[in-house]
Amino acid sequence: MAKRFLAPLLLIMAANVRADEVRTDAFLADVILARPVGLVATICGSALFVAISPLTALATISPPHDAFELAANKLILAPATFTFDRPVGALYPNMQGQYQRGQ
Repeated sequence: MAKRFLAPLLLIMAANVRADEVRTDAFLADVILARPVGLVATICGSALFVAISPLTALATISPPHDAFELAANKLILAPATFTFDRPVGALYPNMQGQYQRGQ
């Protein structure tokens, strides 16, 4: 049953691909390995964020009052950006934290 949903999911995650820009080995490594791992990290990070939210609420009491934002960025947004919002084949961010394909 999982195989029926795996192929469409991989195609959706790789939707922003242009064939002339991506090497085949980078494409396969990204779509078959990196994106599913990123999806699992996003799901696990979301669950962990919900689980630690009472402790995060206590940490938000003292200044600078940004514990929820920091936790959400590290546990949810970083894996979600890696999974859904980067070009295929770009596995590492540049110095500004943006994903770009190497030339």
